[in-house]
Amino acid sequence: MSGIETFSVPLSAEAISSAWLAAFVSDISDPSFTLKRSFTNDCYWRDLLAFTPDFRTLHSLPKIQHFFSDPVALARPSQFRLLPGVRHRRISPTKTFIQGIIQFHTVIAQCTAVFTLTQTEDSSWKAWSFVTMMDRLSGVVDRFDGHTPLCRPAERDTAMEYTAVVVGAGQCGLSVAARLENLGISTLVLERSGRIGNSWRFRYDSLETNTPKAFSHLPFVDFPEGSGTYIPCRDVADYLENYQRTLGLHVLTSAHISATSYDASSSTWTLSVSLSRKASITVTARYVIVAIGGGTMGGALPFTPPIPGKTSFLGSVIHSSEYKSSSCAGAQKVIVVGAACSAHDIAQDMANHGSQTVLVQRSPTAVVSRQTINSLLTGYIGQDVPPTEIADRFYVALPLSALQDSQYNAMEMHAHIDQDLRENLSRLGYLLPGPEDNFFHRLSIRRGGYYIDRGCAQLITSGKITVKSGHEISHFSPSGLVFDDGSQVVADLVIFATGYSKTTIKQVAANLFGPQVADTVHDLGGLDSDYEFAGIWRPTGHNGLWFAEGDLFAARFYSQFLSLQIMAREMGLLSPDKRTYIPC
Repeated sequence: MSGIETFSVPLSAEAISSAWLAAFVSDISDPSFTLKRSFTNDCYWRDLLAFTPDFRTLHSLPKIQHFFSDPVALARPSQFRLLPGVRHRRISPTKTFIQGIIQFHTVIAQCTAVFTLTQTEDSSWKAWSFVTMMDRLSGVVDRFDGHTPLCRPAERDTAMEYTAVVVGAGQCGLSVAARLENLGISTLVLERSGRIGNSWRFRYDSLETNTPKAFSHLPFVDFPEGSGTYIPCRDVADYLENYQRTLGLHVLTSAHISATSYDASSSTWTLSVSLSRKASITVTARYVIVAIGGGTMGGALPFTPPIPGKTSFLGSVIHSSEYKSSSCAGAQKVIVVGAACSAHDIAQDMANHGSQTVLVQRSPTAVVSRQTINSLLTGYIGQDVPPTEIADRFYVALPLSALQDSQYNAMEMHAHIDQDLRENLSRLGYLLPGPEDNFFHRLSIRRGGYYIDRGCAQLITSGKITVKSGHEISHFSPSGLVFDDGSQVVADLVIFATGYSKTTIKQVAANLFGPQVADTVHDLGGLDSDYEFAGIWRPTGHNGLWFAEGDLFAARFYSQFLSLQIMAREMGLLSPDKRTYIPC
């Protein structure tokens, strides 16, 4: 999230941006490739395929000049054009940026860039952040016209050949398949469950999206007009099912991969697939995209901490993955262990249906309201919002590494919205993190330990939910949980909303393809030295093997870049080592 406030645009913003663009074009056209006139010393340049066939983020002027000199010269960018919508953006009471988008062409593609200008000590405006991204490859036309399905009905045979196979028909898998088919790349999706959307359909009934629908739809197909601002999980499941029907994507459900092999000489995968109550099939493809994530479908198991005395407890113990609704639980006294989104949602559901509910918070939780989230997503909601493609580019205007520097100020700008909420929670003993470990950090870097409030905070402050914090669980007793201070909480149901075992996507690769393939794969999912997520939506270390993972926004935005990487390989635009483009 950019976490920055939009306000009225002075007339000089476009003039400043035009002057900066002229200086930038002059700088990159100079044989010395010196960017001192257009970039600050402490600048960031993130590239999403415009100049390099990977995701790269460089920090500091010397590193940027050294790294981008050759790729820019090879790409020969031209036809720069400043798009309408240049704006001032404020990230603190004293810090203002100018942001805008430019279009340009390289020898192989049409691209855009988002610039973030800051005023320097000599009053000149220079780029503090610059994000370049490929939009489309030259000569490649989008196939989806907004009406006609992308795919004709498939004829099923015991041997099938596709250019790409996607494993998993969740939001990421379906988005990748749609993007690939839009480029003319034949794609088959294999879904393990019996119905598209079951990963959402079988969650607890009260689950909703944490972000508004305008921010959450997948490529080409919006959520229905009549749906609410936040989408219930069953409606998300139905949307995914309708998404496949609308686009005509080829999906096999109840499909289990029983064996795989890769022929390096022909760059071909062979997958043996068993189908429920049907004959097994063999599928060959040049690319396999794994989109089953790192959760239970990827091999992770629900994690419940080993607490002594469990067998002595006379009530019931379940993991949050088993929870559906308060009506199913039927308990009068409930303990929910955990303090992230699922724990709060379940505690709220139980309390709203009459249960005496205690939330056990073992560590601090960053809490923000939906109002704060909406204030961070002004590019998507409200009046006169830009098209989603433009809003997405502004949303990623600051690389993760730059957000590390700006996120504290950004959260401070919005702190007033939730001041009462935080003070009321803190007064009741609810543990909140310090300002450096705020919601932004936990969302973008840590990727956990936060809660977006949808009503549970009010139940806590009104006393309908009790928070037990600051003490570790010692053991079960026959009537509940005993804590390390000797206190006890009585319950007839204990729900552990304590997440899942730490399964890396490298382990997922081993489960699907065996240890030899997994050994070639990068340590996926964590941040690399550029603050890019290693091996997700980008090369993995094994030819023809890709991974897709993330929320609804990530599915929409990054699926485009994964599909472009595969298309560039199909067009023969990469050097043998896959590190540079070969001009057309």
